[in-house]
Amino acid sequence: MTSADLAWVVELASARRAVIESFAPRFWKPAEDSDRTHAAFLGSLIAEPDVLSIRTEHGFLFGMPRPDALVVDDMAMERDIFWPVEGEELLRAAGQVGRLRFVCPVPELLRASAATAVGLLVAESWWHRDLTQVSSDLPDVVELGVRVDGAVGRLVPAPPVYAPGGPVLLVTSLTDPNALSVIEDEAARRGAPVSVVSQEPGDGQLADLLKAAGFKRTTDYYEGSTSGQSPARTG
Repeated sequence: MTSADLAWVVELASARRAVIESFAPRFWKPAEDSDRTHAAFLGSLIAEPDVLSIRTEHGFLFGMPRPDALVVDDMAMERDIFWPVEGEELLRAAGQVGRLRFVCPVPELLRASAATAVGLLVAESWWHRDLTQVSSDLPDVVELGVRVDGAVGRLVPAPPVYAPGGPVLLVTSLTDPNALSVIEDEAARRGAPVSVVSQEPGDGQLADLLKAAGFKRTTDYYEGSTSGQSPARTG
């Protein structure tokens, strides 16, 4: 892509956020200046030679290099009907760079279907629920690590395009199911309005626990090497 594509990219990204917002309104609440913030970020990616930024006629993909994979989060199609052809084409082109880690919000069904079609598999799922009794009376410095008996987590900032109302609690270890509400209460006391728990695909027991506790699976992370070769047309 080039800088001439930026306005089109931001428009597609904004439309995509509007679609998924209703699935988790607090988790994916857009920031007031989300379009401006996203435009600045995506513009910097287009200008960065180490970032893969490619497009077809009706869609785009950004791939962020990491030591173990190319992370694909910012990707959108003008309409869902383009996922089975152009979406897969973009993913296969990105797969030529190396192993992919592809972010798929659960409500984007055809996005996930494209991931499966090119040979990617779910490696991790994020579940979330909104927290209650969130404190607004916070100290100047909030400790980011959160630890209670049976659970460990950390407070992480939401991406700048989203504004859930504070940091997000990411639970990184859960050895006692009863500790989940305890660590969430502590995070809410520190101003976190949202809790996220990571689940590996084979951990059905944790999935059942989270579902019973009122969590919603919001995001699947697909990983792997893509099958076939289908270079995308660049714009």
